[in-house]
Amino acid sequence: MVLSTSRTNQLRILSMKVYMRILFSPAIILFVLFLVPGSAPAQTLSDSIVFKPEAERAFIEAMKMFQASRYDTASVLFTRLVSTYPRNHRTTGALIMGAKAFYELKDYRESIRLLKNMIDLYPQSAYLDDAHYTLALNYFRTGRYEDATSECFAVLHKSKDISLTARTERLTEMLAASYLTLPELQRLLSETKSDEMKSLVTIHIAEKLLRTGDVTTAGEMLKKIALLPPGGKYVKNAIAMLEQLKSRGIKVGVLLPLMLNTESMPSRALGLEFLEGIQLAVDEYNQKMPFKVFLDVRDTERDPSKTARLVADLCSDEKVSALLGPISSNEVFSSAGISNERGVPLITPTATATGIAAIGPYIFQANPDYDIRARDAAAFAWNTLGARTFAVLAPTDDIGKQLAESFIAEVQSLGGEMIDIQWYASGSTDLRSELTSMRRKALMKLEVPTINLGAKMRQSELNKFIKWGVDQRILDSLIERELSAPVTLLFGQRGKIIADSLKIPMHLEHFKYDSLGLPAGAIDALFVPIASSEEIPIVSSQIKYFNIQTQILGTGDWNDLSMLDLNRQYTDGVIFFADSYPEVSSEPYRIFEAKYRSANNNKTPGTNTLFGYDVMNLILQVVGEGKSRRKDIAEELARVIGFEGLHSHISFSKNRVNTFLSVLQYKARQIYHIGNIDLVQTGR
Repeated sequence: MVLSTSRTNQLRILSMKVYMRILFSPAIILFVLFLVPGSAPAQTLSDSIVFKPEAERAFIEAMKMFQASRYDTASVLFTRLVSTYPRNHRTTGALIMGAKAFYELKDYRESIRLLKNMIDLYPQSAYLDDAHYTLALNYFRTGRYEDATSECFAVLHKSKDISLTARTERLTEMLAASYLTLPELQRLLSETKSDEMKSLVTIHIAEKLLRTGDVTTAGEMLKKIALLPPGGKYVKNAIAMLEQLKSRGIKVGVLLPLMLNTESMPSRALGLEFLEGIQLAVDEYNQKMPFKVFLDVRDTERDPSKTARLVADLCSDEKVSALLGPISSNEVFSSAGISNERGVPLITPTATATGIAAIGPYIFQANPDYDIRARDAAAFAWNTLGARTFAVLAPTDDIGKQLAESFIAEVQSLGGEMIDIQWYASGSTDLRSELTSMRRKALMKLEVPTINLGAKMRQSELNKFIKWGVDQRILDSLIERELSAPVTLLFGQRGKIIADSLKIPMHLEHFKYDSLGLPAGAIDALFVPIASSEEIPIVSSQIKYFNIQTQILGTGDWNDLSMLDLNRQYTDGVIFFADSYPEVSSEPYRIFEAKYRSANNNKTPGTNTLFGYDVMNLILQVVGEGKSRRKDIAEELARVIGFEGLHSHISFSKNRVNTFLSVLQYKARQIYHIGNIDLVQTGR
């Protein structure tokens, strides 16, 4: 059946009027975004199979019900039209309007079913974009935000309808900004093919990353959008966000003894060396990263009280994300409590006193404390040298006591045996009393009790030997020759204990302790934490004189090549542990040195410069991984293991103290790097 042109036009005009009244009805408007959109329901020829007047009348009646907000009746009429008059000129219009009616009834499941049927059966429909948008609204209402965004993308990829595209963009923006999670956005980014949509999603990913503190990744993503052709829709947004990032940045408070109020340049040198390394690290970072780091440098003047005030002031600045310094233990003790209470991570590059990091979870020691230094020495001796018997010769000052006690505790925890512990007054030049006692105990360790088998023994006593596995032939031979035998020969390493339990008489033959020609070799490792390198000749020469043959283990004060070399007849083979040993021939060091010389009038970098450079780089590494908030930086620092600096490595224990030391040995007039020890990585 073919209608006249005038009749067809009348029907179209009528349906358009009805639709327009529906479109602007307050009952179906929540926000402009949630209009149930679409053009007047009509079909292209590709949708149409046949024109049916009864279908047209049914459609108009259903539209009147929709206009009157009688969505229940409208939904029934639209659904009936589709089933009663399949594949007619109003099929897709009825499917869309039926879906919209169900949407208004909040029957989202049925609305989704009708829309998906239409999309599947009529993929060439002129109203396909309308269907995708309405489907997006349904998914939004049911909390399926990722699916809703995918439907929006389907509209934005193809639609030529400016009004529909604008609504879809606003819905997409709202979904991305307020409803989609970061993982959902990242999945959508990998799925979308449109550069424009990729840009939109990327910007919202960057916004969410910024909220989590991952500033670096956000900046890198925005930079990619900003480099697109200038006409791109979201390029300006990306550029604006990058500019905000650059101006915002974060600050790191730096506390150093710059001594700016003194005229003495030597007094200023220490703080300046640290600052030069810190500044170089920041300059390198800011050249390659979009998110800038700024320094707020304060002069402590080596005054603990002033340092505490400076820390309090820096912590009050919300832009300060972390503190580097102070460098001395007394200044850190005076101020770390403030930093910890305010929740600002503080990392001291050089303070070594035990207990600093114990102040709280925001305090870090990048330099091993006395406890770690001693424990490292014991662990290296046990694990690498195979030492099982130990002795300590230590000064009585506070540091010497701390080092000795920590060494002893670590040896005992490992299962080692302490043969002797001797103390001497700092500065003492006569260690005869201490080393005579140590020599005696070492020789006593070598003394093994014997059993005299030449003496008359009852058979019951001989049976005890046989019961414990002593070979009858060995026993007979010893008895026949009337010889004495070491208990270890008869019963093994536990011979003395076994003989005691069997109540077998033993005899102990003592060495002539005063005979210095007899080496005392029972001590595998002797820990000597001298107070300064000036004690090297005193201690080493007297250990040699008393013929105590052992491996000397020292702390960093032994790291004095000139003093070791002057006493090389006593010090050859000494092993000691250092908190700094730069590999000056390595490529990273050569690059650093060239940059440093260029920036500092060809000056050679010192150890303090390396400490400042490395610790600043550690903070920048954490910031570069997207951590800019105080709490996040502290948590990330606590997880650092094996950070490779130029002066050393950094591995934080559960107590936030670096446990890494370089192992050095003086041998043949040179100091050699023979290994490393890191308690964290040894599982201690």
